[in-house]
Amino acid sequence: MPRADDDQVAALPARALRADKQAILKFAQLLARAARQFRTYPATSPLCLEAIDACHAAFVAVGIDEPLSFRVTSRQLLLDDESDCTDPVIEHDLRQPLHARHVASIEFDRQASLRDWIQFCSLLAVAARSSREAPTLAESLLDAGVGAITPRMAPRPEVFHIGAPAPPLVRLVEGERKRRAAEPTSGPAHYLYPPDKGWVRLDLTCPETTISLVDLAVLVNAPDRLAAMLARLVDEAAGTDQAEPLRERYDDVVMLIGALEPRLGRILLSKLARTVLDMEPDRRCALLRRSILPHLLDGRIDGQAVLGEFPDVALAEALQLLLELETASPQLLQVALDRLGLSSERRTRMVPLIESSVAQNASPQARDRWAAAGLDQQAQKLINIDSAVAKDFREFAAYDLSIDDATVAELDVVRCTADASDPVDAFLGCAAALVRIEPNPAAAKLLLSRIVPLLQEFVRDERWPDATRWVARVGELADSLESSRPDVATVVHAALAEFCDRSTLLHLARNCGTETGRVYTTMIVAAVGPSMVPPWLSAVATPLDRAEAMRLRPILCECSRRVGASIAAQLPELRPDVAIVTLAVLGSAGAGYETAVAACVTDADAPMAREALRALARIASPKAAALIAWHIEHSAGSQAAAEEALWRLPAALALSKTRELLARREFVSRHPQAAGRLLERAAHCGDDAGLEAVLVALAPLRFHFWSPALARVGAKARDLM
Repeated sequence: MPRADDDQVAALPARALRADKQAILKFAQLLARAARQFRTYPATSPLCLEAIDACHAAFVAVGIDEPLSFRVTSRQLLLDDESDCTDPVIEHDLRQPLHARHVASIEFDRQASLRDWIQFCSLLAVAARSSREAPTLAESLLDAGVGAITPRMAPRPEVFHIGAPAPPLVRLVEGERKRRAAEPTSGPAHYLYPPDKGWVRLDLTCPETTISLVDLAVLVNAPDRLAAMLARLVDEAAGTDQAEPLRERYDDVVMLIGALEPRLGRILLSKLARTVLDMEPDRRCALLRRSILPHLLDGRIDGQAVLGEFPDVALAEALQLLLELETASPQLLQVALDRLGLSSERRTRMVPLIESSVAQNASPQARDRWAAAGLDQQAQKLINIDSAVAKDFREFAAYDLSIDDATVAELDVVRCTADASDPVDAFLGCAAALVRIEPNPAAAKLLLSRIVPLLQEFVRDERWPDATRWVARVGELADSLESSRPDVATVVHAALAEFCDRSTLLHLARNCGTETGRVYTTMIVAAVGPSMVPPWLSAVATPLDRAEAMRLRPILCECSRRVGASIAAQLPELRPDVAIVTLAVLGSAGAGYETAVAACVTDADAPMAREALRALARIASPKAAALIAWHIEHSAGSQAAAEEALWRLPAALALSKTRELLARREFVSRHPQAAGRLLERAAHCGDDAGLEAVLVALAPLRFHFWSPALARVGAKARDLM
């Protein structure tokens, strides 16, 4: 590890670029301005999108065929290590945020897309000051699926304060270095932790220039403190309880101690044993189960050395944990005692202590294993293999690995399931799962390009259950990604639109002839949703396909909530004959589309106006009723169709609007014939019409002899009273 006071830092390599520096400077300025817009406005703002377009255009205009790279220093943004970008916009909005995120250099590939620039500026907008625990800019870009922009992060070393080591420790370090230098090496060195991740700060009078991890183990001379330092090298939180780093970094601590001279290693293992004994009981048990006891059974020196330093009671409690393992056999405890190499006197003392610990602390399963171990002791005396070399076969029975009848049956089920599985089905499941976790829309599009032909083949072969199941899964995938990754959701919707080509659409339409086929088609249309609208409208507009496409209109009416928004968006651009067909679907979609439907009511096209008014009546919302009443009063060419639509509304809503119209003297005076028809139609509803107040107001009109039409309205009101 380099020392913290060493000012020499390796320079990052720079690529010599043969391009117009003015074009590169213009690109850097536009990129900085785009980053500022993303920091000021939402990512969906037109200002942000315009800035991204300008930045991308400037990047494309840079005349180079290789990636463009910048170096980020504490004072300036360097290009080619020679020319610097001193523009204030670049300084404030590009260099400073990059430097705050500890970016040493950044490279822009020529394949960078608009989405890559949007993701980069969005992440840079929140780069004011990142904590050590937060992901780096490079990690964030990879998580977002951006591979064309590559930041190279500056090292952020941990600094360990050692101070002035004692002279004996310095001599031990020098002796260990000479011993390791004399040992033969096999291949290049492998780093246990990232290089330059940790710096050691020593006293200025210390002559050392570099400190290895093995040297650090000797200088620290405390396993718990060494574990805390190692934990900081893997970005774990500094300042945590010393017991937690020891539990997590125990294997690394033992590895470093094992690299020392055996006698020195024994001393540090003794200190490690005392540190383990000082831990809280729960944490000590967790460390014993996780590392120390498995190391003992594997025959590693640390397991024997650490447990050998335990007092008898603590050792009994530790060995008792072996009986808690679910797969442990009674002989496992015997193997552990043999691995410890205890003297006969101490081993004799251990048996009652373990028995007492089992009786007080162990579970019923552990007590049963202890009892079985006691019974097996008599049988062990009957087994004796005479040989010149001592052999111990008990460790082969330490774990029960036999395959019983239940295991055989389960393996048969697994084999039959694997044989019966459909490879196409398995491929679709794997591809759909990859799309769900893929952050890059380009990669997701490639996967979906493999899925769509298989779904179309299901439809062509009339494998309707398979087609329905997988189209529904892809549709659910698009809906689930709308909030988390909208760009990938857009790609999934595009794939669904590609699935609904002319051939697929006509197959779906022909499948509506039977009740079962109609059910499958309805489920597919509901899953595809808005992606079904463009191909269906195209088929309706084609005379050759119109008849079959019309079979899908009832199904689209059933799924109108899913497709209504897409139809309403395209309604103003449709031909009149196509728009008439879609109005029925919007009428089934319910409230929310009244304005789009009412825009189709024009005196120039009577059939479209009539169909639009019927759609408003089918919506049957208060707003739709108000629009129908407005057309009764103000649309001369559509008045009759509007009156018909009024009485298609629910009875209560239709009578309410009728009373409102008849109560207005201006309406009755301008349209006496329409008022008479409404009055007569409402009178057929009987006492439920609630016309008493309206009739009283209209009755005096019978004396308007100069207007026979008004007089007839007044006379009719008088008769109804």
